[in-house]
Amino acid sequence: MVPTTLRLEAVRPAGLDCRLARLGAGTFTRSALDTYLEIDRGIDEVTHELALAGVRVTGCLGLPRPAAGLRPAIAFDLTPLSDALQAIDVVEVRAVPLSEASAALMRSRLPWLRASRQSREACRRLLRDDDAVLGWRRIVWCSVASLRVARARVRLRPVVFDRDALARRDLQWTYANHGAIERWAFA
Repeated sequence: MVPTTLRLEAVRPAGLDCRLARLGAGTFTRSALDTYLEIDRGIDEVTHELALAGVRVTGCLGLPRPAAGLRPAIAFDLTPLSDALQAIDVVEVRAVPLSEASAALMRSRLPWLRASRQSREACRRLLRDDDAVLGWRRIVWCSVASLRVARARVRLRPVVFDRDALARRDLQWTYANHGAIERWAFA
């Protein structure tokens, strides 16, 4: 299927992360002006799910691409950047399957210890379908001067030599009920 590219506008955001867990996987791109979503689903299904999350969508032809002078950096959290930095912020999101999430939560670090109380409660919420787990990977493209400013607020590691590090980066997890993706997308 051809990826669908949509420009997102927050009308009254409510539960975007939960709706993303139902859609599966997608790539968010945030520039100084707009937030975009590229997803391998039909436009009608995506429009319906995002409308339930309070987000208006508009179809568009393409995503903003990093200019020649911008450098990539790997981000370790979802703290939004200032629009004044003129950065292109890309977050790849995918829903983590229940089997993988519950196995990771219930795995004990040491053989004689049980899983922690917080892990058991989180697993219970997943099994009751009260929550979901989203995996994310974030890359920030900005100028060297902007990177110095951004590192004061967001944990960033510039990628200088190893360009393959961008694709090899493991997914980090967040719970859908926490709303971290929504806060990042519409800050």
